[in-house]
Amino acid sequence: MLKKILKWTGILIGTLAILLLIFYTIAYFNIESRANKVYSVKKQKLIIPSDSASYELGKHIAAIKACDDCHAGGGKVLFDENMPILSINSPNITSGKGGIDYSDEDWVTTLRHGINKEGKSLWFMPVKETTASLSNKELAALICYMKKQPPVDKTHPKKEIRPLGRIISFLNKFPLLSAEELDHNAKYVDDIKPEETAAYGAYLAAICMGCHGSNFKGGPGHGPGQPDIPDLTLSGNMGKWNSAQFVTALQTGKTPEGKILSDFMPWKSFGKAHNELELKAIYLFLHELK
Repeated sequence: MLKKILKWTGILIGTLAILLLIFYTIAYFNIESRANKVYSVKKQKLIIPSDSASYELGKHIAAIKACDDCHAGGGKVLFDENMPILSINSPNITSGKGGIDYSDEDWVTTLRHGINKEGKSLWFMPVKETTASLSNKELAALICYMKKQPPVDKTHPKKEIRPLGRIISFLNKFPLLSAEELDHNAKYVDDIKPEETAAYGAYLAAICMGCHGSNFKGGPGHGPGQPDIPDLTLSGNMGKWNSAQFVTALQTGKTPEGKILSDFMPWKSFGKAHNELELKAIYLFLHELK
């Protein structure tokens, strides 16, 4: 009897091992295929300005989209070699050693479509939440600002995705490939007027989707020890706040209930980057969400 149990246990373990190997093989080649896909997109031609007003607008856009948080100083480590998902650095986007050599068209294509000069998807770059839907004027101003950054000599190691990263990306549980999230046939407005309206707030609030989700409902924290991500809609606690309380919370970190916002919410940079009109517009948009 014991021999039979051991025999069938061995068969079961062997079968499971074979199934897991088949599953991982499928996941491996699926991610390889998707990561190496060359996208054919219609290149948008924008005239990139170089005047001081455009530079200042671009600097503001870079601040509210948190571009410098990752790319300042020639880029930084996002996931190091000890991480089980992948190892990757935000790239050096200056013209220094280890940086990029982009034409204006390359800049536009990367920031609109999330693809590099070879036409392949960027990895773990939140294009959808940051630059894809910018107006033509603001995108051109952002590129003006980026192009004028002083060169930094900084070379990063090659990015690498690990087995766990392949599996969760295959299961669509990790946003690895930026180009897959975008509508490559989208139309873009030439300009958008800053005003205290829900429509303008919706335009600005795209950056919030990166953490709070496309429905702004929040959810579990992104990792061990991280707090739950709050619901920003009327059904969440923030739905009880008025406009002035929302602005104060993001500018000071103190909620109407007397609590301090978690450092996992980048309120210090977010509140500083956005002016009061922008914050009020975001509030109006969020306050319309059921």
